[in-house]
Amino acid sequence: MEDEILLDTKHLLTQIKQIAKSEGINMTLLKITINAIFNKADGIRNLYNKINRKTLRVSELEEIAEVLNYEIILRKKN
Repeated sequence: MEDEILLDTKHLLTQIKQIAKSEGINMTLLKITINAIFNKADGIRNLYNKINRKTLRVSELEEIAEVLNYEIILRKKN
């Protein structure tokens, strides 16, 4: 598919930033939107820390994907 991105935990922050940029928003606006939609109150620094420490939950990645209009798909390797 044209808009598929293979996520890599070593570069996850960079990948999320690139996707957000391609959707016309920055990380701060992404986090503000996540907070508004999912009734959260944590800040952008918390998001950065979770990504960098590799403690981001699948549900949090799902929220990011939702705001960016992407879906998470697991596919068996070839």
